[in-house]
Amino acid sequence: MAHLPGGMGGAERVGDRVHRPTGYWTPAVHALLAHLDGRVPHIPRVHGIDEHGREVLDYLPGEFCEPLTLGQITSLVTWMRELHEAVAGFVHSGPWRHFEIADPVFIGHNDVAHYNACFDGDRLTGVFDWDMAGPTNPLMELAFSSWNIVPLWTDIGAELAAQRLTHLAECYGGPGAHEILHAVPTRIQIMLDGIPRRAAAGDDGMRNLMTLGEPGRSAANLADLISRISSIDRCL
Repeated sequence: MAHLPGGMGGAERVGDRVHRPTGYWTPAVHALLAHLDGRVPHIPRVHGIDEHGREVLDYLPGEFCEPLTLGQITSLVTWMRELHEAVAGFVHSGPWRHFEIADPVFIGHNDVAHYNACFDGDRLTGVFDWDMAGPTNPLMELAFSSWNIVPLWTDIGAELAAQRLTHLAECYGGPGAHEILHAVPTRIQIMLDGIPRRAAAGDDGMRNLMTLGEPGRSAANLADLISRISSIDRCL
């Protein structure tokens, strides 16, 4: 048995299975994963609930990487496009744990980031932690991913940020880099507002995030990004 750390509490690995805490969102997430089984690669299969009330999922082998290479961004964002195509027509009333997104058009992952993915070289081997899945749209999904995997939350230089953001947008083949960039503050503010609200409502995972310094830490990073957006824009 091995503990797998995470910002919202982590999980336990037992052989080729992962045991994770459940919540009111679990039935909806399991329905989503069942729908995606066989339609989208690199997702965990659900193996029921253990004697402690934890969900049991496949362990997805691979390497955690930060920062992502351009090849890893390609495989992850191409996978995201496959996901969005596969959820077309999937409907579930929830309840979901996600932070509410305006104008949703499908059920998305809502947390596609380097910390929820594993790789073999540039090849994606798994995307995990589906607890924040729920109604969203392509722009908001891409905005959140850009914050994490360009990354935009920290200053890597305007030219490099523009290059990596453009690559991400081209891999997805939808909203352009300029549109994604300007959507990031809206998407991150949704997260900043949602964390303390959910923590106050009793969500232990959100309480864990607050002990790690959220939403203050990300609020400071967002303010810094807003001051850099115009310089990144000029490089697009």
